[in-house]
Amino acid sequence: MKVYKKIMAVVTRLEEIVLALALVLVTALTFGNVVARKVFNHSWGFTEEIVIAVFVLLSLLAAGVAARSGELVNLALLPDNVGPKGKKVLNVISTVICVIYSLVLTYEGWGRMRVESMLSPILHIPKTVFWSFVVIGGISLALHFIENCIDFCSQDLSGKEEEE
Repeated sequence: MKVYKKIMAVVTRLEEIVLALALVLVTALTFGNVVARKVFNHSWGFTEEIVIAVFVLLSLLAAGVAARSGELVNLALLPDNVGPKGKKVLNVISTVICVIYSLVLTYEGWGRMRVESMLSPILHIPKTVFWSFVVIGGISLALHFIENCIDFCSQDLSGKEEEE
C-alpha cells in the first residue's frame, strides 16, 4: 500500500499542476474574450471550444482530487447512524459503486475516442482530444476513490492509522 500511496502522491501533484494551469488558461481566455467583445466588438470564437473542453478536464480532475481526501459531496445519512465497522462496510460498497461508475465513464469516453472522426468546427482539432479528457478524468476518479477507501479502511476505531 505504501507504493500505491507514493505513486498517487505523484499523480495528485501532477493533477494539481494541470488543474492550476487549466484554471489560468480558462480564466485568461474568458477574460480576453470579454475584453475583445467589449472593446473591439469582436468575439474570439475559438475560446468557446477550448474553454468547454478544458472545463471538462478541470471538473473531472478536481472531482478526483476531492475524492482522494473524501471531500466529494456525499450523503452521510446512513454512515452517521451505524458503528465504525458499519461505516467501513458502507465505505467499501460506496467505493465499489463509484469505481464502477468511473470505469463506465472511462469506457464510454474511450469508445467515443475510437469512433469520433470529426474535427471541431472552429479550431479543426480532432474531437478525440476532447474525449480523451473524459478518459483521463475517469481514470483519475477511479484511482482516487480506491485511495480514499484504502485510507478509510486502514484507520482503527479510534481514528488512528493501523499498523501493518
